[in-house]
Amino acid sequence: MRTPKIGLALSGGFVLGIAHLGVIKVLEEEGIPIHCVAGTSAGSLVGAFLAAGFHFAELWEISSVLSWASISGPAVPTKGLLGSQNLERFLDKHLGAREIEELELPYAAVAVDLTRGREVTFTTGPLARAIRASCAVPGIFTPVEEAEALYVDGGLKRQLPVQAARDLGADVVIGVNLIPSLLKQRRPRNMLEILVASFELMVAHIAELEPKGDINILPDLKGLNSFQMSQAEELVRRGEAAARESLDALAKLAPLT
Repeated sequence: MRTPKIGLALSGGFVLGIAHLGVIKVLEEEGIPIHCVAGTSAGSLVGAFLAAGFHFAELWEISSVLSWASISGPAVPTKGLLGSQNLERFLDKHLGAREIEELELPYAAVAVDLTRGREVTFTTGPLARAIRASCAVPGIFTPVEEAEALYVDGGLKRQLPVQAARDLGADVVIGVNLIPSLLKQRRPRNMLEILVASFELMVAHIAELEPKGDINILPDLKGLNSFQMSQAEELVRRGEAAARESLDALAKLAPLT
């Protein structure tokens, strides 16, 4: 009998994506293997490291010293406030300039092609390109241009990439969604925060309508914001707490492995 495959679907959330690490920590401790991973935006970044074979301790070591300067930089403000050249350098430093096919686990990054108005799922080709496209929040980060395509953040159409995980071969999908708990936040103070809050409100609505995972983990991130890297430890703690609240459901996956 074939062993059922467990997939992980990771949502976007800017800096809040660090909360995914807390979930990964619990999955490791409980001995629940992940056979494939799909991510949108910040989830595509965390998912790439997981698919490359990184464990929680390694992910935390990188996240604990992460800064905006390491993953973004100034851009000529015609298509976005920030460029993603530094993100590509960051990825090359930690993951190498590799193809998606070279990862240890099947992996998918979800983006949107604004030219055609359609969802695009990267499962082959340059890893850095896929992550940059999936993370390119419109108006904030410059889009990824390729031929006629203009790729931006996948959250415009697919906040939680459950179907992408199933398409990779997952029989059971664990979905980790960071956005629904963000609807009552402090008042935005500047243009960047207004853009981010507007985008989060939109993707929260999308998340309400799209398919959920077989097990859904929803970290409570109220009181935190999407920009502050210094929250990393608290984000991991809340991701871990949410995963532990789902331990009964997660424990049922152990016999599948």
